[in-house]
Amino acid sequence: MSLPMPPDNPAHLLILDAACDAPACRSALAALPLRSLSALLAGLTPAPLERLPDEALDTPAERALARAAGLAGDDGRLPWAAAAAMAAGLPPTQDWAFLTPCHLEVGMNQVRLTDPATLALPADEAEALMASMAPYLAEDGIVVERWQDGRWLAHGAPFAGLATASPERVLDEDNLNAWLPASPLLRRLQNEMQMLLYTHPVNDAREARRQVTVNALWISGCGSWPATPPRPSAVQVVDALRSTARQGDWASWSATWQQIDQTHCAALLQRLRAGEPVALTLCGPQGSRRFDGQPRGALARWLASWRKPQPVQLLEGL
Repeated sequence: MSLPMPPDNPAHLLILDAACDAPACRSALAALPLRSLSALLAGLTPAPLERLPDEALDTPAERALARAAGLAGDDGRLPWAAAAAMAAGLPPTQDWAFLTPCHLEVGMNQVRLTDPATLALPADEAEALMASMAPYLAEDGIVVERWQDGRWLAHGAPFAGLATASPERVLDEDNLNAWLPASPLLRRLQNEMQMLLYTHPVNDAREARRQVTVNALWISGCGSWPATPPRPSAVQVVDALRSTARQGDWASWSATWQQIDQTHCAALLQRLRAGEPVALTLCGPQGSRRFDGQPRGALARWLASWRKPQPVQLLEGL
């Protein structure tokens, strides 16, 4: 993912799931020979660690991406759906939201959200589901415009000023009730959609094929496009560590980190050594840290080479 970049903006690399507090992750990171990353960190100045509270609706990655996109908003109120509507040529000044078809696993003492990506919902099934749900949504002033990237783009007054959490934010949560929108209307509507989906022909067919069924809608990304257009900066997002970090597969995570170090980090280091201003942001599940650098003289580069900070030391708290 990249955004238009004014000529005075630095090259900016944003790496997701770069570290976490899990002991196995820290051990894996300490043993990794990340030469390009170590050289980058020696030549860049770290900003203070930005660690979000446990109850935050946004993820550190969402906050970092919002800054790059020039988007502003309180916790849970970053207008991602409006940004997607803008990119799709739809009127972004309305109150937009993402409606993500998903599957809730209901246990004795917990309700968990299955990763929506595992549904692999094709467009024809999505259209059939929405044909059934649209009349109910319309009764509450919600209009669905487009199926995009495994979710629907919708707009309506019920989304105005609504704070929400993305599916990504709640994947590891056991009690989803605390993460649902604080809107009685939308909670009622979500319950109605669950009942409608329970006996839907699409789900009957998916169940017969032993596929995960769609039994809920997740609402997120609410807001409208700001009156003053944001000024985005270019950022290259690397999310190759995401799947292995979520699975706790630290051996595969380490191998992927080495590939990122030899490619993306090496390219950014080359640009720094060529005299270009660069930036690096590293995100974890709880925090993020940005590192900035400007071209420096030979003496400053020599002094930096002696301090060689270890990645594990600078990534504590992510």
